[in-house]
Amino acid sequence: MEIKISDPGSNSSEITQLLRRWQGGDVQAREHLVEAVYHQVRSIAQQALRRANGATLTPTELAHEALLRLLGANASWEDRKHFYNVIAQATRQVLVDAARRRARYKHGENAPPLSLSAASDVAIQEQREDATLLNLNEALERFSKADPRRARVIELSYFANLDREQIAELLECSVATIDRDLRFGKAWLKNTLEQAL
Repeated sequence: MEIKISDPGSNSSEITQLLRRWQGGDVQAREHLVEAVYHQVRSIAQQALRRANGATLTPTELAHEALLRLLGANASWEDRKHFYNVIAQATRQVLVDAARRRARYKHGENAPPLSLSAASDVAIQEQREDATLLNLNEALERFSKADPRRARVIELSYFANLDREQIAELLECSVATIDRDLRFGKAWLKNTLEQAL
C-alpha cells in the first residue's frame, strides 16, 4: 500500500512564516514548525525506508534523525521549497550514513565474533541493499553536479516521496517538465548503476 504525504502546499504559508520567524530568532516558532511538519517528515521517512529495504532504522528513528539534522543545520531558510529539499537531503544522508556504519561493522570494525550459523541469507541481502543505496547515493552526487535540477527531482521523488504535481509546485515548473526530468534522471541513474556493476 502506497502512503502519500499530505500536499506540501496545503500549509505552505504557515511553514514559510514559521521558517522566517525561526530564522529571526523565535525559538517557539521552531517548536511550532516541528509540530506542523512532523507527520509529513515521518511519512517521508516511512516511504524512504520502504524503498531502502535493508535499512534497520524505524520510521520514527529516521524522522527524528532527519529533523535533528534539519534543526541543527546552520541554514538560511528561504521558504518551504528549500525546507522540503533539505528534508529530502537529510533523509537520504541518514540512510547513507546508516548503510556506511553497517558496512564498516560487517567488515570487522567493532564487530563481535560471529558463529557460522549467524551468517545467513539475511546478512547477504542487507549487504547488497546497503551497496545499492551507497551506489545510488554516489551516482546522485555525480548527477547533481552535471544536472542539479533533475537530480533534485529524483531526490524529491525517491527520498521525499513527493508525487509529480507536488514536485512541480515546489520547483515552480510544469508537470510535463517533471515527467521528462524523471524519465531522463531514472535512465541516467540506471545506466550509471549498471556500469558500476
